[in-house]
Amino acid sequence: MDWNDLKLFLTVARAGSIRAAATELCVNQSTVNRRMDVLEHDLNLVLFDRSTRGFVLTEQGRAIAGAAAPMHEMAERVRAEAERLRRSLAGTLKITAPQTMGVMYVAPIIEAFRLRHPDVIVEYDGSEGRADLHAGEADVALRAGYVAPDGSYAADLVHEHEWAVYCSQAFAARNGMPTCVEDLGRFAVVRLGGAVGEGPGNVWFMGHVDPARISGAASSVPNMANILHAGLGVGILPLITAKQEPNLQLCFGPVPELSTRMWLVTTHEARRVPRVSAFTKVALSWFRDGNAERVDGRA
Repeated sequence: MDWNDLKLFLTVARAGSIRAAATELCVNQSTVNRRMDVLEHDLNLVLFDRSTRGFVLTEQGRAIAGAAAPMHEMAERVRAEAERLRRSLAGTLKITAPQTMGVMYVAPIIEAFRLRHPDVIVEYDGSEGRADLHAGEADVALRAGYVAPDGSYAADLVHEHEWAVYCSQAFAARNGMPTCVEDLGRFAVVRLGGAVGEGPGNVWFMGHVDPARISGAASSVPNMANILHAGLGVGILPLITAKQEPNLQLCFGPVPELSTRMWLVTTHEARRVPRVSAFTKVALSWFRDGNAERVDGRA
């Protein structure tokens, strides 16, 4: 037995005719008539006395209508609750992004979002590791790299990061600085690891380095900044990170081959959650308005 047939049955019983029920439900009369025949066959009961005056419930029909009515009311309650949940923004929103992006981009977006939706509790994870969005470890992520997230994610390209080559002022005073990639072979270089370090930009950069002069390795962008401060060599940093490190010295750049992209990422399921959808809209608007370029100092 099909629940949709029971809904049709209750509508016919209330409306008193196939035509009235079809009009109310915006379906063809023939469809309603056929489904009532199917329902009677499935139940092996006669539900209506059919006459030119309309459809009148039989005793069996009245019994079935009484039994089905609570089911209809419950279905309407479920539908109303689903609608309430779709419209509700209440709850916790979990956002993840590396610390540098969190300070420069996520913080102002959260501020703009909270002005519109003060009832949402926002949790921010600034760790370098990638939270598993599919496992619910976070709702929204800002992720940088060379390749867009795969199709299992809902991802919007929002920004591009420029990179350059830096060293400490003390290193520059002792050893001088490279002024182009061709100079790298004469200098100690700190290698960048992690996801970005495996990307084509860093592979290209390291192709200009003398392997014998690799003086250290950094597992993340913040670690690279720390190692460069220690004077171990020269290394690459995004401009947005170097902007927060006034004691580092720009050697050369930005270098176009090192540029990475940044995506706003959720799962397709999460984006249907009202608070995630609302945050996504605020974030995309913030980036479209050129705020990231202003933060970077490029606007």
